[in-house]
Formats: sequence, C-alpha cells, structure tokens
Amino acid sequence: MRLFLKRDVSLGESVFVVCDEQGREKYRASADRTKVGGKYRIIVNNTEGQTVCKIRELPIVGTKTFVFKVNKKHVTFVAVPTAKGFYSYFYGNNWHLSGELGSKNFVIIDVDKSVILRHTKHPDYCELEILRESEELYCVAASICANLINTVEKFAVQAV
Repeated sequence: MRLFLKRDVSLGESVFVVCDEQGREKYRASADRTKVGGKYRIIVNNTEGQTVCKIRELPIVGTKTFVFKVNKKHVTFVAVPTAKGFYSYFYGNNWHLSGELGSKNFVIIDVDKSVILRHTKHPDYCELEILRESEELYCVAASICANLINTVEKFAVQAV
C-alpha cells in the first residue's frame, strides 16, 4: 500500500495530511494546543475524526525522542544526531531503521529482516510504501516523527 505524507501549511492546527494513492485524505495529524514538558503533542485522526494515534516528543537533551501510542501500545522512536548522520532505534517493537533519516530516505526493517516501510522524500511530499498493512498506523506515526526532525539536505558551516 502506498500513502503520501504532506506538510499542511494552512492556518489551522493541522501539521500533516496523509493521502492514499487516489489523493483522498486518510489521516490528518494536528498539533495539540497544550504543551507537555515544553514539547507539543500530535494527534492523528482518521477521516471520521476519531483519534487513531497520539504522538508526543520527550524533552531528552541531545536526542529527538518520540513516543507514539496506537491501540494502547506504545512505541518509542529515538534519533541521536552524530557527525555521520542520525543513529536511530525503536523501543517497543523489534524494528530498526536503515538509510538516511536526515534526508528522509530510509527503510524500516523488522527483526526477521523483512521490510515494513520504505520512506522516500520528494520535493513536496513523502511517499510511504507500507509492506505490512497491519503496521500501517505505526508506519504513519514513525514517518510523522521522522519529518518532525528538522534537518538540512547539505550540511554547511554558518558564518557568524
């Protein structure tokens, strides 16, 4: 299954829209008004307006740490910036990330080496090829978390 993740730049609280291959909206991710520990929460709703996933960022120094909850199951996604890119891992499942998190081109692989998600960055959107439909919401949540991490395509030294 292919889904497309687009940044929502409208004036509302929506931050991401996830569409299917026909361009129909499937999920909408919105920022929660309340701050939790100085960080924002993201609520993912389906087209009926039901909350299907909650994402929150944990304020852990030196990392980008996100916890997402789907159907009472929590998964934690941690990305640590290093000189060679991001080192990232998951807690709560047996996944690992392969590829470039910084460029938003990566693959999520299960412990049995089967591919769960292929995440490809395009200029205006990200393409999510989900190979295990039972993990769809976890893949959408992981992709939203990856796209919440601010990165630059080409690293450069900034003059001061």
